[in-house]
This record gives sequence, C-alpha cells and structure tokens, in this order.
Amino acid sequence: MKSFSLILFLLFSILSFGQIDKIGFSKIEILNSFDAGPCKSSYNAIWFCTENDGFINYTFTNNKVSSVLYMWAFNSKMEADSDVRNETSKYTRIYGKPTMKGDQAFWFVGNYIVMCSYGNTNGKHYSTWQVSTR
Repeated sequence: MKSFSLILFLLFSILSFGQIDKIGFSKIEILNSFDAGPCKSSYNAIWFCTENDGFINYTFTNNKVSSVLYMWAFNSKMEADSDVRNETSKYTRIYGKPTMKGDQAFWFVGNYIVMCSYGNTNGKHYSTWQVSTR
C-alpha cells in the first residue's frame, strides 16, 4: 500500500509539474495560450505582465521553451522573503531538501532544475520561481 501511495504521489507531482512549466512548448503555443500579448519580447524570450506587477518569462532554445520564470511582486523585501520561504517549504515537501546557493534554493528533478529565490528589479521586491532544462 505504501508503494502504491508513493507511486501515485510521484505521478501526480510529475503531471502537475508538466502542466505548470510549459517546457517544450513552441513560441506560437505560448502566444496562443494568453488572452493578451506580451509586454516585451525578443528572439529568445517573451515576457508577459500579470496582475499586481508580476511577470512570466519564457526563454526559448531552438524555438521551444527551455526555461520559465515566474515573478510575484511584493511591497517589501520582508513580504517577498516570507513568500520565498513558504514556496521553498512547499517544494521541499515535494522534491526533498534543496541545494542552497546563497539565498537561492535549487532542486534537481529529472531533466529539470527548479529554483526559488528573492529578486529585486527596478526597486521592486519579487518572489521568483523558475524551472529550466539541464
């Protein structure tokens, strides 16, 4: 019974992970998955603005998504740090203890690298989550 529960949990994690990250999608698929156009784009990246000053960045290699970065804006560093700690705790329960590099938490999951960290851009405080291919 424990083996079945573990397999079910791992399968659910893999399936939900695949729905969130969009790794492997083409640029056209990404563009068609949003109601609004990107706020910024280049040959290898597309940025979408979200509510409350957040962002989603898709980076492409050979016209396929190779990295997805989510940025959630907060009013203070303390709030952003708190969210990073909560996200790190959540992903630790799913993927195990992270590898730490400074304040960045990394998990090596199959062919992916998952990262949670704090970011500061243009004076704004962000909690970030990124998944990329190895």
